[in-house]
Amino acid sequence: SDQLADAMMAQAHWQFEAFQLGLGGPEEYTRLMHMSELYRMAMQDVLDREGEDSPGLIAPLQGMLQAQYLISGYELDESAQLFTEDGRPNEALLRFKSYRARSYKQGNAIIAAIADIEQNRPDSDAGTVAQSMVMLGDWRLWNGKTEDAWEAYRAAEAELAAADDAQVDAEQLFSEPVALPDFDGLSPLPPAVAPEQGDILLAFAVSERGRVQDLERMDEQELEGRQASRLMRTLRKTPFRPRFEAGQPVETEKVVRAFDVQ
Repeated sequence: SDQLADAMMAQAHWQFEAFQLGLGGPEEYTRLMHMSELYRMAMQDVLDREGEDSPGLIAPLQGMLQAQYLISGYELDESAQLFTEDGRPNEALLRFKSYRARSYKQGNAIIAAIADIEQNRPDSDAGTVAQSMVMLGDWRLWNGKTEDAWEAYRAAEAELAAADDAQVDAEQLFSEPVALPDFDGLSPLPPAVAPEQGDILLAFAVSERGRVQDLERMDEQELEGRQASRLMRTLRKTPFRPRFEAGQPVETEKVVRAFDVQ
């Protein structure tokens, strides 16, 4: 029954939470492999029972994509060795490197599967198709495939162009820069809050290629310097889906965001 798939996804989420908490020591990346495999097993269970067009596949597929984001973005410790002192291979590290080498291809396949399911649903519309194209563009941009990302974003805009509410949908997707990965709970940044609720206020530009520039602190709060520096360092490294105008990525000169990091 679907309880088995639910249990696998719950365990996958537990692995994600343990990874976020830093549990696992120097081989914490193994949790990402477990997370990916558990979501894959849940997906296969649903596929076997309900078929390839089942909406029940969306949740495990999205979990698999989140795992791919984490795997592709994970920075291995420079001291990590492929072989132990006695010459034996580090099986976990070799396996993780293999996972990461396949990550981009895997992500593309997962997004294609999600898009097929969404487009075959009776209530599918231009907005649904466009969201799939944006998901693909985000994945490409995250992996440095910039020109391919623009192609996917333009395909999303083209899909929306024929819809009655195209302007509304396009504004929701492309009117302002969006930090990547664009998944709840997966962004490296804390949630933005209203300026009066935050303890740090930052202003920055986002280039037409989605890179943070001209970052500066605008508040006068007595936030510990280390906390502020850590957040600003993370923000500088975070890629953004840039703002689009008339099918072209454009620079956004001043983005102001407040964060509560206490």
